Amino acid sequence: MMIKDSAIAECVQKLADHFNTNIATRFLRPLLAGILADNELSRHISDLTDHADMFSSQGTHIDELYQQIIAMARFVYLVRIDVLPNIRHLGGSSSAQDVNKVFRDMAVNNFGANMKVLADIVNELYVLTINYDRLNSPKGGRPVYKGIPALDEIGRYLISR
Repeated sequence: MMIKDSAIAECVQKLADHFNTNIATRFLRPLLAGILADNELSRHISDLTDHADMFSSQGTHIDELYQQIIAMARFVYLVRIDVLPNIRHLGGSSSAQDVNKVFRDMAVNNFGANMKVLADIVNELYVLTINYDRLNSPKGGRPVYKGIPALDEIGRYLISR
């Protein structure tokens, strides 16, 4: 089933904007390299965050969107358990003369709060997609999300820590 829903498209755009502006910055990307080394995870995240404008114009298949939501939720979870507890040590030291020190410090200091915002947006997208799926599944048919067991982990991924 193809999704062409303005509320979902707006949420995808909001997620992409937040991710690209606050998470995937030049200061934080090196810290995320280990997580993004997973090609499948990285591809799904890229499909969601780098092509958000195409979602509005072309739509997407609902099963693909679910895989992208799962990947983004898993990303949130992995960052929370692997990166956030060690962010001060992972960030490395920068010299006092480093012109980017202020920006790097701001990115690192706000990373936890920005991850919480990202988790909230992913949850909002998940809820919108589930509701769309329920409303648009064939009468007497089974919604697509019921056939994707990995969606059972979304709550754990987004709420833990």
